[in-house]
Order: sequence, then C-alpha cells, then structure tokens
Amino acid sequence: MQMMYEEASQVANDAVGSIRTVASFCAEEKVMELYRKKCEGPMKAGIREGLISGIGFGLSFFLLFSVYATNFYAGARLVKAGKASFTDVFLVQTTFLTLVQH
Repeated sequence: MQMMYEEASQVANDAVGSIRTVASFCAEEKVMELYRKKCEGPMKAGIREGLISGIGFGLSFFLLFSVYATNFYAGARLVKAGKASFTDVFLVQTTFLTLVQH
C-alpha cells in the first residue's frame, strides 16, 4: 500500500514541478484523472483494512462483554440461591478483570 501512495504522490509532485507545462497543454484534467486512478488502490485497501480491523475489534469487545454478562448472570443466580454474597460476585469479576489485563 505504501508503494501505491508513493506512486500517487509522484504524480502530484511531477504535476506541481512542471505546472507551467501542464497548464500550457491544458492537461490539468488529465493529471487529476491520473492522480485519482493512482489513489483508487490505496483507498480500496484502506477501506478493506478498516472493515477487517473494525470487525475484529467489535468481535473482541462482544466476547469480552459476553463473559462479563455471563459472570454477572451466574453471580446473580448464586446470590439469589444464597450460595454467594454480592461482594463475592464483584470479587470474582475484579479478579477476572485483573487476569484479562495481564
């Protein structure tokens, strides 16, 4: 992707460096179209990378919060049955958070 950005940048640098020639031949539209075409590849790659990383990020948070919800649900059932206290449930959740962070 870096190579594609460099190619697009080179087109822009060449056009700016020889702006009088570009203007005298009325080639502004041609240069702009060439630059636009050179930017299509990096733009598509960036969109694809953003979608993949967004899906991965969302999935990881979904899994994390699903575990939180399961822990609290199980804890609530245990508190209701009288087998654990409210403090015990939060102690387990805090221990889990400590393990996840390390």
